[in-house]
Amino acid sequence: MLCLAVIFLSGAAVDIATRSDATAVAMAYIVGSVLLCVVCGVWFIRNPPALRSSASAYLYTLCCLEFGALFGGAIEPLRGCGGWLLLGLGIAVYGYLERGRVIMTAGVASALAAIVAIVGNAPVLGGGMQALSALVFAVAAYRLHYLRNGPRSRKEPLDLNTLTLL
Repeated sequence: MLCLAVIFLSGAAVDIATRSDATAVAMAYIVGSVLLCVVCGVWFIRNPPALRSSASAYLYTLCCLEFGALFGGAIEPLRGCGGWLLLGLGIAVYGYLERGRVIMTAGVASALAAIVAIVGNAPVLGGGMQALSALVFAVAAYRLHYLRNGPRSRKEPLDLNTLTLL
C-alpha cells in the first residue's frame, strides 16, 4: 500500500512539474507500476496472500492491471490518467478477491479521484487528486498495519527512584 502511495505521489509531482503533460504522467505510472510488480512479487514470495479466490482470478487481475497501466496512458481522452484509473480499479478488484474492505475502499477512492481528474479541466486538479489518492493509500496502509498488529502496547511510567546515577 505504501508503494502505491509513492506511485501516486510521484504522479502528482510529475503532473504539477510538467503542467499536466499527459505523456509524462502516463510514463510515471508505467515505470511505477513495473516497479510495484517487482516489489510486490518479492513481498508475496515472503508473505503469500490469503488466496481466498482462485489463482487464475489473481493472475487475470495482475495482467489486466499491468496492461491497463501500460496502455491506459495512450488513450487520448483520458489525458494520461488511464493508468491511474485502471490501477485504482485493479486494486479494488484485488480487495474484493481478498475480501479486504480497506483495500477495496482505497482502490475505489483512487478510481473516483482519477475520474474527477479526467473530467475536470483545471491543470492543478490532476496533481491534487493524485496527492489525495496517495493520502488514501497511506491511510489504508496504516489501517492494515493496525489491523494486523493491533494497538501499540502501553509503556509503564518510569519511576525515577529506581534510577541509579553513577
